[in-house]
Amino acid sequence: MQEISERHRRWVANHFGSKVRELQYHLEAIVAACDQSLALFASGQTVPRENNQAVVYGFSAFANVVQTLKDAVKTVTGEQLPWSKIVQLRHGAFMRDARNAATHDGNPVVSAWVDGRYFVPAKMVRLDDRGQVIEIPAPTKDIRTLSLEFAEDLCQLLRETLTGLESVEQLRGALFNMAELEEAIIESNVMPEFVKELFESNRQEIATSLREVKHDPVDQAIGYLAELIQYCELKQDQTSSLADNSLMVCPRS
Repeated sequence: MQEISERHRRWVANHFGSKVRELQYHLEAIVAACDQSLALFASGQTVPRENNQAVVYGFSAFANVVQTLKDAVKTVTGEQLPWSKIVQLRHGAFMRDARNAATHDGNPVVSAWVDGRYFVPAKMVRLDDRGQVIEIPAPTKDIRTLSLEFAEDLCQLLRETLTGLESVEQLRGALFNMAELEEAIIESNVMPEFVKELFESNRQEIATSLREVKHDPVDQAIGYLAELIQYCELKQDQTSSLADNSLMVCPRS
């Protein structure tokens, strides 16, 4: 069981950077759709349904990745990242409750559009898993701003949590051990036969190469977090210019 536990920890660590990338993917989709909406509004054009879906569905997916990263931190580091820390971030309490509303209730969360911007129109009311009534106040900021501010703070928190931990040193190395690689190739139903034969004929060389791999999944994730923080800062700097441009052109009646 201890061996399985350690392997699971390494698996989660190897996936962590990818989940940071996924968070950025959904955030970029939200921001791009919000910017497109504002540009179309400024020029008097109709915002297509697909653009609205990109924001609504993208925000739901974005919120769920937050939960995944929260859970993954505990597996990788052995330390909890409690919601009590996350709610201290900008819009942290809202993101916690909105994630629950979207995941457990199917609430779209983002359902208001005003002058090219997307908002949460009013407070949300839901029942938690103990049957208690939960009221979620509507944030005053638009979804683009809210998502960027929260993502920046969350990534800062994740980076601080992962940096300098001695407990993650043993996670360095190959993404797979030889047994896992063999299972993925030899026992696969979709892998071509020539690939399996190539693996078998080079088994020793592959095993040697795996032992020499210096991959550090936690350091990689920290790098991705730094990139996402820079993206958030850049897009927030662009917010004021977007607002100014939207006021320069009046929409056609």
